[in-house]
Order: sequence, then structure tokens, then C-alpha cells
Amino acid sequence: STSDTPHKILLHQAANADEDQGLSETNTGFVMWPSAVMLSHHISKNPSIVLGDENSPNGDVMELGAGCGLVGLTAATLLQQQNDHNSSDDNEDKVIFTDYNPVVLENLQKNIELNDFDVDHQVLGLDWFDQEEHQEQQQQQLADDHDAGSSEDCTTGQDSNNTTTTTWIDVEGNEHAQVRLILGADLLVCTNDADLVASTIDSALVDGGKAFILGADQYTRFGVQNFPDACRQLGLQVTVQEDLLETNFAAEEVDGEVQHGQLMGELELGGYNQRASTMAHVF
Repeated sequence: STSDTPHKILLHQAANADEDQGLSETNTGFVMWPSAVMLSHHISKNPSIVLGDENSPNGDVMELGAGCGLVGLTAATLLQQQNDHNSSDDNEDKVIFTDYNPVVLENLQKNIELNDFDVDHQVLGLDWFDQEEHQEQQQQQLADDHDAGSSEDCTTGQDSNNTTTTTWIDVEGNEHAQVRLILGADLLVCTNDADLVASTIDSALVDGGKAFILGADQYTRFGVQNFPDACRQLGLQVTVQEDLLETNFAAEEVDGEVQHGQLMGELELGGYNQRASTMAHVF
């Protein structure tokens, strides 16, 4: 089982020349956040989240707001181990690392190069603000095609413009197919992030796909409380698990003995002191 195999991930945090940026939300992708460590740990212990099963739709894996890329690199490592175990390269799943800041994207590419895996991958700029407008434009185009053509033409037009529910857009304006899995850590920081992340998931997640979004609780992050309802308003289903750190990571069995707080201790050694956490499972 890949869940028992140690995973070694090499990371470089992006340099920040702007001394004022440390106080700005634009700095979020330059450093490692505790929820990225926790989510990476979670998918390592539950590799079927990434590897999928017979009921999983076809598609790629996306890390949304990747930052330094730890979660996406962990997912790529799990896919690589599956390929090695099966002695096959038949798995064509691609890992897509997305963020907005160009410097963060450059650092993401460096971190990919630091880690030795053969899984197909892309690093793409993605702006959450673009997704809702992109969907509206596609819906309008589909409506215009419907009004302009015959019934047969409308069917053909819908097939040829089947982007209303099957594409998301990158910062260059290129459309991409929806993915089967979205992973995101510490995405919800500002109040409007709830709607923005929800609309991005709605655009990028294929029917039958899943998203796992992990972050701090509503008492320490704006937008967390409104996120489930923002998803439901778009027709997505959401389940929320609170206090994930305490309930899932507080106790681990090591050499036959239960040790409490192992991951929490590791987080503290890394300078993290996050205690409260919330996992939103969107599907």
C-alpha cells in the first residue's frame, strides 16, 4: 500500500523582495502554510483520494492555489508510486499546479524540477475572478447559438460548444478540460474567497468529481463560514468536518504504540501552531 511508504518531497520557498508584501494577501503563495502539510499528510494516509477507484470519472488532478506545491507534489508522488507498483505508464492522469502570482508559478516549476517523478504535469496561472465570468460568457454563447439555429443546428452547436460545463480558463485565456479531483489548502482568507473558490470549483470539477479543501476554522479565517453555502448555491454538495487536526492527526500508531500529537509536534517544529482546522469535501 502506498500509504505505508514514506514520501520525500523537496521544496524551495519563493524569494520575496518586497518588504511590505509580508503583510499583504499577495504573499500567501510564497511560504508554506500548515494546512498544506496537513492535507498532504491526509492524502498520503488515504491514497485512494488521489488514485481514485472504479467509480471515479476520468480526468486530471488539480492543486488549487498551490503556493509552494506540496499537496500537488504529494499527489504526483502517489501517482508515480502506483505506476511503479504496476510496472506500467498507462496511468495518464496529469497533475495541474495552479496559482496566480507569476513568481509563485516560477517557484512551483523549480519545486517540480527538484522532485524526481515522471507523472505528466502542468503549471498554469489561474485567477479565481475569471471563472464566473467565463461561465457566464459560455452560457450566453450557447443561448445565442440556440436562438440562431434550427433544432438540429442547436444540438450540433451544443456539442461543438460543450464548454458551459466542461472547461475552466487560465490567465492567458486558454480553456482547459475539467478535472476529477481538486485539492486546496488554506484558500479561504478573505470574505469574498468563499464565492470565488466555489465558482472556480464549479467551473473546474467534472461531474462526479471531488474536491478536498482544508483550512483553518471560521474563527480564524474569513470566508470559511460562508463557503459551504456558496458551493450549495451552485448545485454542489458539501460535507464539512471540523477539528480535523485533533480528530484525525492527534493520535498515530508508531511501532505498535499510539503516540499522540506526532503531526502537531512536527507542525510546531516547523513554526506552525495551528490547532483548529476544517475540511470541506465538495462533490
